[in-house]
Formats: sequence, C-alpha cells, structure tokens
Amino acid sequence: MRSARSITDIARIILTSLAGCLVCSGCAVPAYDVPLDEYGQPTAKTIVERIQCEIRDMVRDDRPSDPASFHRLFLLNEDYDVTVALSLEVNDSGGLSPSVSYVNPLGPGKTFTFAANATLSEARDHTFSENIELSTRKIYSDWKAGKSYLCPPANTPLAGSLGLKDLVSMAVSSPNLDENLKSGQKSVFGGTVQFVITKSISATGPSWQLIRIKNVAALTSFSEIYTDKITLAFAPGSNRGKRLARV
Repeated sequence: MRSARSITDIARIILTSLAGCLVCSGCAVPAYDVPLDEYGQPTAKTIVERIQCEIRDMVRDDRPSDPASFHRLFLLNEDYDVTVALSLEVNDSGGLSPSVSYVNPLGPGKTFTFAANATLSEARDHTFSENIELSTRKIYSDWKAGKSYLCPPANTPLAGSLGLKDLVSMAVSSPNLDENLKSGQKSVFGGTVQFVITKSISATGPSWQLIRIKNVAALTSFSEIYTDKITLAFAPGSNRGKRLARV
C-alpha cells in the first residue's frame, strides 16, 4: 500500500499547481471603479463634476418650473457651503481549497481511504479618500459668468444622479431647521450616498477517479467588491443673510 507520505506529496503537487492561478490573479493592484484619464490613470474628476452639476441645477434661475431649483433662494441667501467627503474602496479576495482522496482496495467490500485537504487564500484592500469644499454662491456666480458645469457621462455609479436636491428639500421641510434659521443659529444638514457593487465567481475544479485516487477537486472562489461613498454636509457661510447680486 502506498505510504501516507506519498499521498501527502500528491496533495502538495495538486495544491501547488492550482495555487499558481491564485497568485497570478493577485499580481495586479485592484482597480478603483472610476474611469481612467488620458494617461491611463484612475481619476475621480467626473464624480466631482457630477456634484458641481447638481448644485448648479439647484441654484440656476433659468428653470423656474424645475423642482431641482425650487429652493435656490434658500441655498443662496443662507450662503450654504458644501463639504464633501469622497471615499473609494476596492477589495479583492480569492481562495483555493483542493482535496485529495486516496482509495486502496483491501478486499471484497473493504477499502482504505486517506484524505488530504489544504486551503490557500488572499485578500487585498485599496482605499482612497478626499475632502472637497464647494460654495453654492460661487457655483452660481461662475454659472452666470458663463461656466457651464455640464453633467458628466455616467461612467461610474457616483457620476450618475446623486439626488442632492432631495437632501435640500428634506432640510427645508424640517421644522427644526426652520427654527434655527429664525433664531439665527447655524443650520447644518447633510447625507450620504453610497454604491456597493459585488462581482464574484466560484467554481468546482476538475474531479475524476483514477485507479487509486478519486475526487481530486478544488473549490476556486474570487470576488471583487467596490464601495463608492460620498458624505455631504451643508452649512451656512459667512455671508449668510446678505443677498447675492442677480439672485
């Protein structure tokens, strides 16, 4: 009967060959879920452009029937500044779990089975964060001066519609915020927008039976999780209560 050591060697060979696939898959740095610039580098430019675009739509004065601009005077008269915390995260993980069963017939109806199992896994996490300061009055003034603040193409989840106008609408309808405005206290509000995308694959590897070996198999798994998040805080600026020209 083949020794337990030789059986272990078989398991080690199988594990080593399958591990190469996992190692190669982890060679590259996980890519953020953002577009690339002209040099092939990741950029959050369109995310910032989307935020500026939605603020522009909330303060512009050429669409009086557009619900997005219903609260433009509230934002401009209170000189609201917007602080944006942008966070991008990507997590890659993968694993192999090969198993070997060695079967030796001992006689009619009798067998001896020896099993060997092993696990190999790895994970990598990359994060990026940035704080952005924006002024509703500056964006309005720039727009009136001819700067377009065009909405970018939706080439990343955070470059799609973020619904910032809904945050403002809920704040305006809040009785507590209204009381703060009347009393002259600083009225701060905000919210969070988060997108989580999960990509995963799993498969059972080759399984066959030889004379002495059966169920040579490997469960291979790989996942990629993208977490894109922005947190926004609206706070009145130093020119609160002072009307802006051409409002």
